[in-house]
Amino acid sequence: MIRSLSGTVLSMESDSICLDVSGFGIEVYASGTLLSSAVVGEFLSCRAYMHVSEAGISMFGFSDETERELFLEITQVKTMGGKLSVALLRHLDAQSIVSAILTGDHSRLSVPGLGPKRAERICFELRSKIEKKFASLAVPGAHAPRIAGSLEGEVTSGLVGLGFSQDEAAHAVSQSRLADSSREWNEEDLMMSALNKLQRR
Repeated sequence: MIRSLSGTVLSMESDSICLDVSGFGIEVYASGTLLSSAVVGEFLSCRAYMHVSEAGISMFGFSDETERELFLEITQVKTMGGKLSVALLRHLDAQSIVSAILTGDHSRLSVPGLGPKRAERICFELRSKIEKKFASLAVPGAHAPRIAGSLEGEVTSGLVGLGFSQDEAAHAVSQSRLADSSREWNEEDLMMSALNKLQRR
C-alpha cells in the first residue's frame, strides 16, 4: 500500500497536483493544506492513499497523517467516495471538520458538492469514532452537542427538558432530519417527530 509520495510538482489544478515521482507523472487529488504548500517546479513530500475501484485508480494526497486518517474515516460514511471526501478536506482543515462533527454542526460541513443530507450523515455516523480517534484536535467544549443558535439545538434542549438524555435527544433529532432531509422543518414538527422516535425506542 502506498502511504507517501515525494517528487517535483509538475503542474497544479484547482483540486489536484501532478507530481513527478521517479519519472512518472502522478495525478494526486489533494487536501487544501497540501495544495497551499505546493509550488510548481519545487520538491514536495506528502502522505498518500491509493484507491482502486471498478472506475479505475485514484491517488489522494495529504499534508500529514492526521488528514489521511480523517479522510479514511470519512470515506466509510455511506455515499462518501474518495473525491467527495477529499473535497471536504480541501475546503476545511482537519480541526474544523473534527469540531463540526463533535458539535453536530452539519451546516459547516455543507461545502460545495456536499449537501446537507450527507453532512448530517457524517456527523451522525462518525461522532463516536472521532471522539476516540481525534480527541487531540477537539476544541474546548466540542464534545457537547450544539444547544443554541439552531433548530436542532432548540429541539434537543426541549427534549432534554422533558427528561431525555442529551445523547438520546440529539440522536432522535438527527434521525428525524435524515429521514426527511428535503423537508423544511419547524420546531414543533421536528419535536413531534423526534418524540415519536424516542417513544418507539
